[in-house]
Amino acid sequence: MNTGILPELEHACEVALRPNDFDWAGHLNNSVYVQLLESGRWEWGIACGGDLRGGSLVAVVLQLQLDYLKAVDWDPVGRLVVRTSLAGRSAYSFSLTQDIERTDGTVVARGRVRLGLVDRETKRIHRADLEALLNLSGQAA
Repeated sequence: MNTGILPELEHACEVALRPNDFDWAGHLNNSVYVQLLESGRWEWGIACGGDLRGGSLVAVVLQLQLDYLKAVDWDPVGRLVVRTSLAGRSAYSFSLTQDIERTDGTVVARGRVRLGLVDRETKRIHRADLEALLNLSGQAA
């Protein structure tokens, strides 16, 4: 029986960098970090069983905190790792922590995002029932 406590859900994925991701100074552009976090969230959701691509619900960003820790220098074919894990939840939102790392494990940025679930058609917010969304009802906590 599900106790209402979710297991620790963590997922890591590699994301390829593109030449146009870098600014004139040869550093990864600060706006690309937000895109990397988004890619990591999609990969996390799919890996955890919550693939929202074809459903009526969509996760929307309610709050985003991003700390830039180290520069990522020019590497037009480089890769970074986005590590995403469930950090908390309330009735209508859930939070994820996300680290962006070099492939050697060096953390270059750290983020925290709070998401809500909205129906694509009605635009109404839905309860953040992650057990149902991630098909966790049969897993022990």
